[in-house]
Amino acid sequence: MHNVIVGTAGHVDHGKTCLIKALTGTDTDRLKEEQKRGITIELGFASLSGEEGQHIGIIDVPGHERFVKNMLAGIGGIDLVLLAVALDEGVMPQTTEHFEILKMLDIRQGILVFTKADMVDEEWADMVEEDTREMVKGSFLENAQSVRVSSYTGQNIETLRKMILEAVRDTAKRRDEQELFRLPIDRVFSMEGFGTVVTGTLLEGCCRLGQEIEVYPQGRIVKIRGIENHGEKAETAYAGQRTALNLAGIKKEELERGEILAAVGSMPVSRQLDARVRLFKSSRRLLCNGDRVHISYGSAQSICKVVLLDCDEIKAGEEAYAQLRFDEPVSVKRGDHFIIRFYSPVETFGGGVILEADAGKHKRCQKEALDILKIKEYGRDDEVLEAIIKERSRYFPELSELSLRLNAAPAHTEELLEKLKKQKKILAVNGKSCIHKECWDIITEFAKQCLNRFHEANPIASGIEKEELKSRLTEHFYLKDAKRSEELFQELVKRGIVTVSGSTAALNGYTGGCSGELSGMMEAIRERYRLAGVEAPTIDEVINGFKDKKQARQIITELVRQDALVKAAPGIYMGKQEWEKAVFVLKNHLDTHPDISLAEYRDLLGTSRKYAVMLLDAFDQRKITKKQGDVRILYK
Repeated sequence: MHNVIVGTAGHVDHGKTCLIKALTGTDTDRLKEEQKRGITIELGFASLSGEEGQHIGIIDVPGHERFVKNMLAGIGGIDLVLLAVALDEGVMPQTTEHFEILKMLDIRQGILVFTKADMVDEEWADMVEEDTREMVKGSFLENAQSVRVSSYTGQNIETLRKMILEAVRDTAKRRDEQELFRLPIDRVFSMEGFGTVVTGTLLEGCCRLGQEIEVYPQGRIVKIRGIENHGEKAETAYAGQRTALNLAGIKKEELERGEILAAVGSMPVSRQLDARVRLFKSSRRLLCNGDRVHISYGSAQSICKVVLLDCDEIKAGEEAYAQLRFDEPVSVKRGDHFIIRFYSPVETFGGGVILEADAGKHKRCQKEALDILKIKEYGRDDEVLEAIIKERSRYFPELSELSLRLNAAPAHTEELLEKLKKQKKILAVNGKSCIHKECWDIITEFAKQCLNRFHEANPIASGIEKEELKSRLTEHFYLKDAKRSEELFQELVKRGIVTVSGSTAALNGYTGGCSGELSGMMEAIRERYRLAGVEAPTIDEVINGFKDKKQARQIITELVRQDALVKAAPGIYMGKQEWEKAVFVLKNHLDTHPDISLAEYRDLLGTSRKYAVMLLDAFDQRKITKKQGDVRILYK
């Protein structure tokens, strides 16, 4: 069994609702105002059953220009459109507008239905059909079947029903069951004894009773406690069905039309989208860089600023790459189609397709960004995935993110990743993330330059502090967080670019450090600190004993890096063993005494007051001791 959604389109009062009633027996005008005024304001729903077990949902959309936003909420996700043209009036403004919208939403199959056949003669009907065929020339409806019907007399209603069933049997989409569940909400209401109920066309995947799903873009997790498909209770709902879901954990007032129910973590949430935009050939307006417009997508409508990336304006029938910058977060997927409506007064004049559902900010007329957008629009899946990885390399994207951005099943994305790895276009990082080869080469070159510069400036040092190198990588490549810089550093080590010794990192193969004369100088400095004991000299006092003061200072820096010297005060260091002896004397006394005075510590060390004060202050700073009045106690 597979499921199909059929939608109507056409001008107000061209008989769409009566047509559906004649086909299904269901009156889709459900509002009192609709019954009174004789026009459809909100969406209406009915269903047919196919000969081979198909479920056919039918959506009746409003035709009046004031209710186009309601029409847009229902028309997305349909498989087959019935474009209604009343034979007594012919092609009218909303006929043209709806037809342009259908093309922009990439709907590919339809039937031309000429209504009110009982009200005109054959010659007039031929003229109206000829005008309509002229309008649809060059479109998906150019060779569409057509039928003249009368909902009043029943003329050709059965013929139309057979046409619909034939179209469903021959060409209806076979939806991919591997896709993740997605349902744009087009109605929200509350039922006594049940609570919150939403309805919509299930676009992708399936959902089941008891399943936890997410409300986008708000991020709320809710649970499905009831399912109805085409008015019948069910345990599962599949793509292509008109579905009502009874939701637990959320109130009616906390949901609205336009929000999306989808699998948890399956939808991006963003304020910036990259897109290809195009104006209707019939548009009387220009779209200029910086214009604010209404964007209709799924069952939602939002306001955004249009930043044209490759031109300053587009005219009727023209297209361009653009970044859509929204006032509020939105949730769409790559490949979704949308409609553009002018901000004020509201008027439909174009549309487009999403190329990147969570875009970084682009500068206008930037060749690299435009080249990537071309790949995202026209490239094969592996080419698009490579472009996404190249663009996102500094974030080390993982499979889940890449599947989301590509809008592909994880299994398919994984196959593409393996292909790119074999082609050596990308590299795995930390086993689960990836980076583009070109980006990796830039990073490794930067790391090599950093280390080479450090080694040249510090020939005595065995290497740079690891944290310093990570910090430089983070700053230069705008890495997102410490986790990313750590992953990158470990990958540099794993691939033999960097070697690690203790807390330092060096370029692989670096043979610097102290040797020969420098080794003798280092030993002399060590001896100087050893002989000084706790009465540590200043750095200047140490280096003044050497001819090459610069090298002596570098050696002291290296000894500190190696943890052979410990800072006792600003500009004063002690040998590590001498420091540890001073700490031992302190703790040994406090093991048997509640506290220690300055004088007591001075005498225990056999030194002057000056050095005892220096050491006790250092202990306080390192939280070894705590000062209490005139004595110290152990820090707890």
